Amino acid sequence: MNGKININILLPILNIIRKRLILFFFFIFLLALLAIWKGGDALRAQQVKNLRMSTHEQLDQLANVLEGAIAKYQNMPTLLASNDRVKKALRNGTPEDIKQLDRELEQINRITEASDSYIINADGLTIAASNYQKNTSFVGNNFSFRPYFQDAMQGKAGRYYALGTTSKRRGYYFSYPVYDGKKIIGVAVVKVDLTQFEKRFNNQSYEFLLIDPDGIVFSSSRSDWLYHLLGELSHQELQRIAQSQRYNGKEIQKLAIVYSKPLDEKTRIVDILDNVIRPNHKTLLYRHTYLQVTRPIQLLNFQVSILAPLKTINEEIALWRAIFAGGVTITVLLFGLAMLRTRMLRERFDANEMTRHNQAYIREVIQNTQAGLVTLDAAHRIESFNPAIENLMGQPLSPLVGEPLSVLFKPLDEAVEEAQQGQVVSLDTDGLGAKVITMEGALCYSQSQPIAVEMTLSEMQLPNRRSYLVTFHDMTERKRYEQEITQARNALEERVRERTFELENANTLLRQEIEEHKGTQRELIQTAKLAVLGQLSAGINHELNQPLTAIRAFADNGLKFLDRENYQQAYANLQHISQLGHHMGDIIARFKVFARKGDVQPAPIAVFTAIKGALHIMETRYKEVGIELLLPDGDEGLIVNGDMVFLEQVLVNLLANAADAILENDPAIKRVIIQQMASEKEVSIYIKDSGDGLSEDAIKHLFEPFFTSKPSGAGLGLGLSISQRIVEAMGGQILAKNQAEGGAEFCVTLPRYQASLNRKGES
Repeated sequence: MNGKININILLPILNIIRKRLILFFFFIFLLALLAIWKGGDALRAQQVKNLRMSTHEQLDQLANVLEGAIAKYQNMPTLLASNDRVKKALRNGTPEDIKQLDRELEQINRITEASDSYIINADGLTIAASNYQKNTSFVGNNFSFRPYFQDAMQGKAGRYYALGTTSKRRGYYFSYPVYDGKKIIGVAVVKVDLTQFEKRFNNQSYEFLLIDPDGIVFSSSRSDWLYHLLGELSHQELQRIAQSQRYNGKEIQKLAIVYSKPLDEKTRIVDILDNVIRPNHKTLLYRHTYLQVTRPIQLLNFQVSILAPLKTINEEIALWRAIFAGGVTITVLLFGLAMLRTRMLRERFDANEMTRHNQAYIREVIQNTQAGLVTLDAAHRIESFNPAIENLMGQPLSPLVGEPLSVLFKPLDEAVEEAQQGQVVSLDTDGLGAKVITMEGALCYSQSQPIAVEMTLSEMQLPNRRSYLVTFHDMTERKRYEQEITQARNALEERVRERTFELENANTLLRQEIEEHKGTQRELIQTAKLAVLGQLSAGINHELNQPLTAIRAFADNGLKFLDRENYQQAYANLQHISQLGHHMGDIIARFKVFARKGDVQPAPIAVFTAIKGALHIMETRYKEVGIELLLPDGDEGLIVNGDMVFLEQVLVNLLANAADAILENDPAIKRVIIQQMASEKEVSIYIKDSGDGLSEDAIKHLFEPFFTSKPSGAGLGLGLSISQRIVEAMGGQILAKNQAEGGAEFCVTLPRYQASLNRKGES
């Protein structure tokens, strides 16, 4: 090592020592600040204690002065009540007696410095008053609603406080009954105006409050605190106060106490918000902290409070804390400066080098940016520009240095018009501070073609002078895009109009095709009905031939009975002929109804009735071919939403298909079973035959139009397809499957008629 210390080894050690030293002084600084804060709290608590003692003394003095000043008036009503002139005026005083009494009351008020004295008769009417000569005279006013009058009329000395309904002045009232023998003939009243006490204590270093038993400020050194509530009152209590007319319609609001901390039973610290209206009509809120000391005034049943402001104490504590914190901070700063001095000297060289590097970097950025940049002086004259603006214009712009910006840039005509109307901010930004203005326009210089640009002007925050930076962005391509977009939008709108016209025509044709399809469907349904009737024609003939044969026999016999003059037997034959005619009419009517055209009209229908109707049509054929028809006993009261004729057509079609399936294979047992099953919302009708069943291919395509498993020429393959459409039109479905024991099973499911829901919907 040659006896030399390696500086590279010492540097990390010195850095660790420096960091720990900084942490140590920072910790000492925090401890010092904490000590200053706690010391301020202790000093403030001591000063508040001293203020509390002095405020208690001031409150006692204020209460004694107030009690002494008011106490001297409490016996005045008693003296007035014993005055013979008062009694005479109340009994049957003449106008002259009343005038003499008015003058005497005025003289008593002048001597005693009372506010008002007046005499009220037994009806509550004021007959004489010390203020008889004033516009606010009490003479002629009725005060029977006042509690002090009511107490005196009961023989008690009355006390009351209120805002005068006539004088509009707050006062404390003393009253006493005027006796004539044992009879009370009137009331003597003395009102003490509290305004004189407010004026006496108005210029003190504290604020005072005189609080009534309801917690409402009745008197105060602050007029804006009058009639404000310190506590809480219920709605009934507020109504009681309003009905007594104590405050003559004044609105009772809560005093804006936002913080309250009790120190003892009589003392607390409160924060009150005050509204301050500035000359510009703006209302500001200020928060003031007071030491509130309260004690009762037994004579008035009031409480009096003094609110001593803590602003001075708070300011002194804040100043004390600031001084000590400043001293500690200065000490720490001096230490920090001493430590930073070495570092600053070391970094100064690096900073200068960095500044040169930054300047070169900024210069390169400005020279190579693609946006046009122009700097302006305070008068908006061009100072400098970058190469991008010259490239944009295609010519040198050095002659423009010192010229106003308007020589180079012209706003759009619309922008100029709006600027003239005061709608666009002028380029002059004096007094506005840093502001950014953006507008569209064109670069126009010499004879060159105007170039559409977007201009952005912003103030640069330089230390010694005002300067502006203007940025120009080429909008030529953007304008071209906007024009292309506008043209494309117009073309699209035209295409949409053409396409809309085409769609409307297509919709019209589609509606026509739908109507034609509905007509075709109705014709197919009618064709299927007629096909069924064609298959049943032999049965119809048999049904009609039997009664026709019987009618001929009865008619021939009837003629013979008439020849023999056996009228009774002839009459019986005619009755048989009539019954057979009705029977033939029923048969024809049933087939006529079955064959009628129409659309599905859903309505409540009985399932059993539809089944019986289908059986009447099919029973002749079933008897002819020897098929047994089973209709187990079931619920005959099931009601569904459907169309009776169309449901009969579906059932006839299914019964006819069942008969064809049985006859095609001629099984040993020829049987068709009809069953009903119902749930809460649906009713299902099952038709099961004893044939060989359906093939898998038939089950897949069974309900497709023109599909049939019958021999060629035996059917069109439309029956089941039409039946499916009819059932779906009634809101149901039709399904087919093979039974486990053999034979096919068809199930028609329809929505059950809900009588209660229907009545609810109809109501």
